[in-house]
Amino acid sequence: MDKLSSSLRIGEKIGIGFALVGLLLAGVIWHYHQTLRSVVDDYQQLQRIFEVRKSLAVEIEIEMAAARDAEKSFLLLHQERFAEAVDRHLQAMHEKVGALAKVDQQSQQTAAQLQALMTVYQQRFAAVAEAWRAMGLDENSGIQGAFRQKIHRLHELSAQYNVDRLLTVLLQIRRSEKDLALRQEATYRDRVRRLVAEFRQHLEASELPPAVRQKLLAELATYSRSFETYAESALRPGYSGGGRGPFRDAAQRIEAILHSHYVPELETNVLKLRRREKDFLLRGDESYPPMVVEIARTIRAQIGDSALAETDKAQLLALLRDYQRSFLVLVSQRASIVALTAEMNAAADQVAPLIEANVAQANETMSSRARAIDEDAQASVRLGLIVTASTLLLAVVLALGITARIVRPVRHMAGVLDDLAYGTPTGHVPTVPGGRNEINAMGESLNALLDHRASFLGWWKASMDELIARRAVLGSESEAERDEAILELRAASIVKVQKLNAIRGRLLQHAHAMVDTGRRLSAAGSLPARDGKALEHSAQAIESLLDVLAVEDEAPRAAAGTATGQADAGSAGA
Repeated sequence: MDKLSSSLRIGEKIGIGFALVGLLLAGVIWHYHQTLRSVVDDYQQLQRIFEVRKSLAVEIEIEMAAARDAEKSFLLLHQERFAEAVDRHLQAMHEKVGALAKVDQQSQQTAAQLQALMTVYQQRFAAVAEAWRAMGLDENSGIQGAFRQKIHRLHELSAQYNVDRLLTVLLQIRRSEKDLALRQEATYRDRVRRLVAEFRQHLEASELPPAVRQKLLAELATYSRSFETYAESALRPGYSGGGRGPFRDAAQRIEAILHSHYVPELETNVLKLRRREKDFLLRGDESYPPMVVEIARTIRAQIGDSALAETDKAQLLALLRDYQRSFLVLVSQRASIVALTAEMNAAADQVAPLIEANVAQANETMSSRARAIDEDAQASVRLGLIVTASTLLLAVVLALGITARIVRPVRHMAGVLDDLAYGTPTGHVPTVPGGRNEINAMGESLNALLDHRASFLGWWKASMDELIARRAVLGSESEAERDEAILELRAASIVKVQKLNAIRGRLLQHAHAMVDTGRRLSAAGSLPARDGKALEHSAQAIESLLDVLAVEDEAPRAAAGTATGQADAGSAGA
């Protein structure tokens, strides 16, 4: 780590520190944006899938409810526009189910089930609608319209044979006529006149054929005229005519005409027939068709027993037969409609739970997904806080580490310089050879300064020791003092030589470094080849000179011997 730190300059360390802190902050920002994007993507997915699924499920449910409402309106009112509304809502449901199938795999399975059930429901409703069209959507169409035409015609004809009131009035006329003959009172004549006028009113208001009405009116006029003649005679005292005359013959002809167009209670029974028919159409009770058949049998017997012409009987019986046949077909068709409606309701009952389950499933899925997104968002927030705190802590650690790498050597150098200024340095500043760090370079320079100071002080001390030893040798008075001084001189000389060898060794290292540097610069092309060679040769010459100037440890001994000889010569002279 120290080697790596020393290979970087202070500016590079600071730049790398800021870069690392910036990378950490960029990582925090990237994590924040990734978290934000993840949350946004989750909510977009929630909106795109689950919200769409819920919306489509609710729309399908609404369309199905609208289709069922239109279906019930059709079954109740039998109007074609409600059948078209059912088809329209079902078509809209098919489109929404198709859109639901495109949401996701689960929705696709639900949509496939819905499509199958909706198809069955649509087919059953189409069958019910077609059955109602065959039966008749109103009283004038289908089977219902066919037998209605028959019964209306039968009712119209039955009105022509409804002469009960005319017969009743005619009988009242004949009774009053008899009373006049018996009692010979004018009140009976007046009553006959009043009943004749009433008979004429009923005749004119009746639905008898016009020819029959004219014939009856003519006979009634004949009766009225002849009765007046008879009444004048009957009111005279002593009348004994027995109540006979042309008026009697006219009354009998009128009665014969009425009987020839009379079926007892025909119109009443036809109305009863219509009543039971309406009861069945309204309630659908199976007890009413047998009643209709029984009333038709009664009417048939009445027509057969009547005095009508055979052609009239045949017409009435044919209308009654066609009506009964059409009514029984309608009864059968209604039974078929009931069965088809039950099948349609069964199909609809299968669709509705699936739609409700789809809506409930969409709501539950959306709620669970929203909860999961909220939990993920909270976890992402917590993770973001942890990452941010870790990043800040790591940034602080990096800042402290880089600062320590810068401050610690500076503090160490400050201590060394303080020792250098006020005391004796006891150590060197730790450095890394070849380091590019400015502080490392300062440390190397300071170490060199300390070495130079130590070398200078050592050289100076050695020189002073040698000088003192020489003076001691020269000033010795006895042999023992001289030998001791010679030993001290020899030791001082050895120390001096060692100092010189140390300096030479360092200079030799510098020379070797100069040679290597010159070669590298020449190889790199940073210097011209000539300058590089000149630098290399100069360094090699310095190396050679340093080799020549090498001093052996014997030199101090020789110098000591010389000093001894000089001392002896001085003694002899003295």
